[in-house]
Amino acid sequence: MLAVLPYLKDTLGPTLTAHPLPLPLPILALLQLLQGLVTFTVAIGLGLLAARQLGLGAPILERWLYHDRSIPVRPIFFVASVTGLILGVITLVAIMSPLGETLRHLTPVPESRVPLWKRLLACLYGGLDEEVLMRLFLLSVVLWLLMKLFRATPRNVVLFWSTNVLVAIAFGAGHLPFAATLGVLTPSLVTVIICVNGFVALAFGYLYWTRGLEAAMLAHFSADFVLHVFGPLFIRN
Repeated sequence: MLAVLPYLKDTLGPTLTAHPLPLPLPILALLQLLQGLVTFTVAIGLGLLAARQLGLGAPILERWLYHDRSIPVRPIFFVASVTGLILGVITLVAIMSPLGETLRHLTPVPESRVPLWKRLLACLYGGLDEEVLMRLFLLSVVLWLLMKLFRATPRNVVLFWSTNVLVAIAFGAGHLPFAATLGVLTPSLVTVIICVNGFVALAFGYLYWTRGLEAAMLAHFSADFVLHVFGPLFIRN
């Protein structure tokens, strides 16, 4: 959360200037960090409890933390990073197409004006924070509830994909409040935001289900790396 603050300060600068803040910016940032501490504490705790019942989790971290060699670990670096890079390129092409015209003109400050180090740090938020909230917490908890409701096995494919689609839609919708601070949410803009973000979220969810949380994090970071680091070289809004 600290890593994304410099990026937000630059991209939201004009918006913050145009609207009076209820509290000084440093205090608002501190309150945001405290709120995040509580949110992520609850999300991680409940997510780990649900994931354990499903045979999911963060196998690489757990194997290291518990010194338990019996925890199976599948190779993730190549698959996750390449998947993320491909998803990032697909998303970048979509944004550059006529379909993404509304997205190109959404931010008041073009990303090309934001220093590279701030854009790079912003990739950490998506890769770490959003995967904790959406995959470890939301996907695990919803899938566990559906498993109990339908008395299904933890690896039920139908329930997983049903949950994955729901979480992907929620992931896309989760970007709407930020977009609303930058402009008017039209039906076409809402549709594009949910579809673009939901598409990549399906892949992150599948990686989490098959290879663990670390794979989803790496893929998400790689996709954001393409969008935030290389994207501004091609998108001139």
